[in-house]
Amino acid sequence: MGNEDNRVSIVGERGGVMDSVTIKAGGGKLQDGEQITLIGEFVSQRTVHVDRETACRVSIRTDAETLYEVVLAPNDSGERLDLKVGSIYTIEGTVATAQTSLPYHETSCPECNGALRESATIDEYENLVSVSDALNLGGCFIVCDSIQSVNTASTELKDDWIPKETRTPARINSDYICVDCENVVPERELEFSRSDTNQPTLNACAAPANESLGLATGGARDASNFRENIAEGYAPQPDALSYEGLFYDYQFPTAESESTSDALFTPTFERAAGDNPVTGEREQFLSVGLDSTLNASEFERPALDLVAVLDISGSMSSPFDEYYYDANGTRKSTEATDPEQTKLNAATESLCALTRHLNNSDRFGVVLYNSDSHVAKPLSEVRTTDMGAIRGHIREVVAGGGTNMETGFTAARELLSGGDTNREQRVIFMTDAMPNVGETRSAPLVECATDASKEGIYTTFVGMGLDENAALMSKLSGIRGANHYFIHSASEFKTRLADEFDYMVSPLVFDLSLSIETDGCDVDAVYGAPNADISNGQILSIETLFPSPTTAGESRGGVILVRLHQLETEQPNVTLDLSWVESDSTTHGSRVTVDLPTDQHYDNRRIRKAVALSRYGRTLREWATSVRQSSKSADAGVDDWMARRETRTKHERESAPLRVSDSYAAVFDDLRDYLATESKTVDDDSMTREIAVIDDLLTHTDRKRPSR
Repeated sequence: MGNEDNRVSIVGERGGVMDSVTIKAGGGKLQDGEQITLIGEFVSQRTVHVDRETACRVSIRTDAETLYEVVLAPNDSGERLDLKVGSIYTIEGTVATAQTSLPYHETSCPECNGALRESATIDEYENLVSVSDALNLGGCFIVCDSIQSVNTASTELKDDWIPKETRTPARINSDYICVDCENVVPERELEFSRSDTNQPTLNACAAPANESLGLATGGARDASNFRENIAEGYAPQPDALSYEGLFYDYQFPTAESESTSDALFTPTFERAAGDNPVTGEREQFLSVGLDSTLNASEFERPALDLVAVLDISGSMSSPFDEYYYDANGTRKSTEATDPEQTKLNAATESLCALTRHLNNSDRFGVVLYNSDSHVAKPLSEVRTTDMGAIRGHIREVVAGGGTNMETGFTAARELLSGGDTNREQRVIFMTDAMPNVGETRSAPLVECATDASKEGIYTTFVGMGLDENAALMSKLSGIRGANHYFIHSASEFKTRLADEFDYMVSPLVFDLSLSIETDGCDVDAVYGAPNADISNGQILSIETLFPSPTTAGESRGGVILVRLHQLETEQPNVTLDLSWVESDSTTHGSRVTVDLPTDQHYDNRRIRKAVALSRYGRTLREWATSVRQSSKSADAGVDDWMARRETRTKHERESAPLRVSDSYAAVFDDLRDYLATESKTVDDDSMTREIAVIDDLLTHTDRKRPSR
């Protein structure tokens, strides 16, 4: 079918043939074997007879310019479908090609000398060839697998899902069929080279009520991606181990503030000094405890406008625990042995779980995106929506195409723009963050989300798969009102939602500014704040603080840690100036000067645990950076086949083999002993999960380990 013909026929399995379908310009390309879902208004129906069987052709209008003629495949009952003029119906089907439009082989059938045409989807349906011939169908058409009515008359609950014209990957033809004797001849038996296939295409939370909630910074909410990569034998991306995510994996004791201010946020300060077990250097630390005066019984999230943006690009069909690109940058097969283990399945099940935490007064919408975006569900109140039906539709989406994050985010922003400022407005962005279509540069993508945050539209990023682009996620989740979760399984995310959903969508503090003035010491690093980069006299900006789950006087995250080193001549002290804006738009501030200890000292368990975790994180990030860089230049010396390299962007991460050098193995031995001691000292057995990570790493070295 050439560019001048943009009409397609549609054939249905239950009753016959559809023809004369106009597809709007710019709708993408249809190929044989792809699946498509359409929705439209029933216009008319006509019955025809083909070889003693009855076929019904129905006309479906999707908009003022587009009319689909649908013929249901032949049957011998003579029944007409009971369709009502003006009612809305959903049609699902598979793209097929009429045999007159299929490419023919230059040789003949070895059995009868008849003409050989390429096999295609049309051959997979009984009587479809004869039906298409009898109705003079040409070019591409669609085999209709089902027609279902959409109930729009109900005054109670509505199913306002609008299916995307989704496509699954096209089938790959490998056989030819004789048009005379129907003999099937494999292509490998035919010795020829064909330059033009002439394939027709068409443009087409919970804390006890009497406890004060803790606070935690925006950014990452876990370090799971880092650990899971190691567990699967891959070298993780360094940014997968963010300090705020690592801290949020642990409970930190809250502290009573001595402030008499009426502010919700009440920072507290602790000091520490001690020798680093890896470097042997003496280090000083100052922590800012993120405490609050807000009791759990007083917390109530506002009404919520929530738009879920779901990545349905091709990479989302790949297995959750594998990389889409191998170490050579070559795209791997996306066939998952278990469909329930794909990124898309984890995303859809997680999204379905999330919808169960919405209140009746909340409003919910869905955007699907791959190479382009599609508003699958307009923003509407939960109380008037058939949420069960919506969850069913979410589970039915299929993956395919490129990844255009910008268009997905823009569609969500347009849904939320101009909303009620008294309602919380949030985008839940579920993706593996590997944009390869449209805007792929990091800075413009961050700018897009930043501009939305200035309008009060904030974003939660939910990362999918081991190959999630951690660096891009780190930049995106550090903006105002943003946070980031990594999903390893839908069941795990359901558990987290039970504790944290109301907190994850409710920022309480904005624009926390931290100015550090030092005397007798220098600032080396800041841990626990997204995208932190600060030195003496500079101001660290922390965009957002969220409420944090609190149990028995301990909350998740809840600490920012500053590492310093003492100069030789003076007693060190630090002056901190803090200012922030709370959700009621009131501005507050605090100033404190602290003398740092020079001998081994920890003010309390909170700062001691934070120091131990920061040293662990620093060492493993340095190792991950080293092994990732070395893997790019190392010659494996085993498989030197030069496969055709896929064209991909810098965001599409390739796998890297897990390696631990003997020198790092010695470092990990010391770090393991240190963590084992500190976990007992701070009375936190959960720190053994990091010891288990080190033990796993030590199995990837050839060095013989000493007995313990």
